Amino acid sequence: MINKKLILASKSPRRYDLLSPHFLQTQVVTKNVEECCSETSPDKIVQKLSKLKLADLYKEYPNDIVVAGDTIVWFDGKVYGKPKDEKDAFKMLKELSGNCHQVYSGFAVSYKGKVVAGYDKSDIIFKNLSDNDINSYIQNYCPLDKAGSYGIQDGVVVESFSGDINTVIGLPVDKILKVCKELINL
Repeated sequence: MINKKLILASKSPRRYDLLSPHFLQTQVVTKNVEECCSETSPDKIVQKLSKLKLADLYKEYPNDIVVAGDTIVWFDGKVYGKPKDEKDAFKMLKELSGNCHQVYSGFAVSYKGKVVAGYDKSDIIFKNLSDNDINSYIQNYCPLDKAGSYGIQDGVVVESFSGDINTVIGLPVDKILKVCKELINL
């Protein structure tokens, strides 16, 4: 347990569930930012977007730990973020079906004016999905708020993965906690 208040710059209930048990108190505070990034490598994209989401919250909450994150699915040199609609979700799931892709989760942590960014990566192998499987998944598992249109925690579309499951869900918790402890002890 980190004896500090966490300001979580994310509305994601999954990120809240991943991080809040590790802090004295958690408050969700987000800023509207345009998620625009000129980076082209997935590790740099998620770190840049995480820093953007951190916005100026570190100035508003200098004595609290502020954490922002961003997750993307990377397949065949292309970013798969959150789908625009069910048609977009279907297209993404169809392209990922039967293939291996990567999930990159970036983070930015601030405390007392210092900002540290990082990321983690996991490899995912998708099941072969029929059109009926995909339509059923879209109707039953709310993919519109998830990068790549799926959640590993649903236990439906992923055949196997390597790496940290928390990275796939939305934040590399162990890496973030390590950074938090380092910043507190500076």
